[in-house]
Amino acid sequence: MNRRRFLRQTGALPAAMAVAGCAAPDSRTDTPNESTDSDDDGADSGGETVTGTPFIPRIDDPPQAVYLPGHRKSVRALKPVEAGDYAVAPMLTYPHPFWVVTGTDGQLVEPEAGRGVHLMITVWDPETEMVIPVDIGPRVTVERDGERVASRSLWPMLSQEMGFHFGDNVDLPTDGTYTAEVVLGPIPTRRTDSFEGRFADRATATFEFTYDEAFRENVVDGIELLERERWGKRGALEPMTGDSESGRTAGGENEREGTDVKIPYSALPPADEYPGTRLIDSAEEPNAPPRSGDAAFVVTLLEPETRLAGGGDKRYLLVSLRTPYNRVPLANTSLRATVDRDGSTVFEGGLEARLDGEFGHHYGRSVADVRPGDTVQIDVNSPPQTARHQGYETAFFQMKPLELVVPDGTGR
Repeated sequence: MNRRRFLRQTGALPAAMAVAGCAAPDSRTDTPNESTDSDDDGADSGGETVTGTPFIPRIDDPPQAVYLPGHRKSVRALKPVEAGDYAVAPMLTYPHPFWVVTGTDGQLVEPEAGRGVHLMITVWDPETEMVIPVDIGPRVTVERDGERVASRSLWPMLSQEMGFHFGDNVDLPTDGTYTAEVVLGPIPTRRTDSFEGRFADRATATFEFTYDEAFRENVVDGIELLERERWGKRGALEPMTGDSESGRTAGGENEREGTDVKIPYSALPPADEYPGTRLIDSAEEPNAPPRSGDAAFVVTLLEPETRLAGGGDKRYLLVSLRTPYNRVPLANTSLRATVDRDGSTVFEGGLEARLDGEFGHHYGRSVADVRPGDTVQIDVNSPPQTARHQGYETAFFQMKPLELVVPDGTGR
C-alpha cells in the first residue's frame, strides 16, 4: 500500500490547505489553481499531463470526533445491477485520500499521481432495501479492450455523504471505456429474520464506465466548498442530494435518488423506533443515545417473547452502534457486556454481530435474570475496523466503557 505521495493535480479548488494557521480561500469564486510542474509523473496523452484529481481542504488538528470537512464531493452514479441476492450500485469520483484502520490505528492512504478514479459500490438487499453494512470481501477487476488494468479488493468504508460502501482508488492507463467485474462474497455475519438462508453464495456484478476529460471536469466542477467557518466543526454532511447526470448522486433520510438511479442509504432507524426497555446513562441526556468515542449506542432489552430472546425468561440485549448524526452502522467492532447487581457480576459475555431484517445490523445476546437497577457495562474490545473518509478518520477510536442502568419496569 505504497500510496503516500501527495498529489500535484489540476482542479477546481485552489490548494490543499489546513484550517488552522494556513491561508485558504474565503469564497467559492477563487481562480482554480493549476499545476505548473514540468516533471509531473502523471500519465501523458499527446504531451498533455492528465490527472483529474483536485486539491481538497485538509483540516489541521481536527477534533477526536465526527466533524465537518471543508467540501462536499461530486459523484457519478451508474445504473444499479443485480448480482445473485445482492443489488449493486457502482459510483465513481476523483481519486482522493482516505484512512484504513488496523486495530486502534488509522493509516492515511494517498492516491498515486496520474489518471484514475475512486471506484465505489453500495450493496443492498433488494427485498428490504437495506444496505449490507458488513465486509463481504468484494474484489474488482477492471479491463479495457480485453486486457486487465487493475485487480484489487475494495475496502469497507464510511463516508458522511455515501454512508457505508466499498471502495478504493484505481489507476487507469488512458481515457476510454472500461469494464469492471466485482465478485461479492457471502455475508459472514449471522443472519436472522428475512436475511436467514440468503446471501450464502458468491455473486458477480459487471458494469461499464467511461473515463475521459468530460468525466474529470464533471466531478471536479461538482465539488462544493462549505463555508469556511464550518470547517472542522462537530457535525456531519447530509447524505448526497442532486442530479446523477450532473455528477451528483442524490440522497435523503434513507435513499439517494437521481435522474437514472435509486440507491438506498445505510441509515439505521432512530433510537425511539427500537422496542423494549432502553438502558439509560445518567450522565447523558435522558432521551439521547449515550456516546463513546463519539459513536452513539442504542441499548435496549427486548422482552422474552421477542423471537431473538431465545425462549424462557431470557431477554435479548440489543446494541445498535452507529455514527452520531446520519446513523450509519458501525460494523466490524468487538463488544462485550457485563451485568452487575449489588457489587456482584451476574452476567458477562461477548456480543454477537447480527444482520436482521427487522432490527438491521446490531450486536446482541440473550441474557437471563436482568432486573431494574442492574448496571450494564458495554466494553469496546476493538473499534470499528472500517476505512474512513475525511470527517470520520479521528472518531471511534478512544472508546471508553459505557455504564448504563436498567430502569424500572424491566425485571421479573
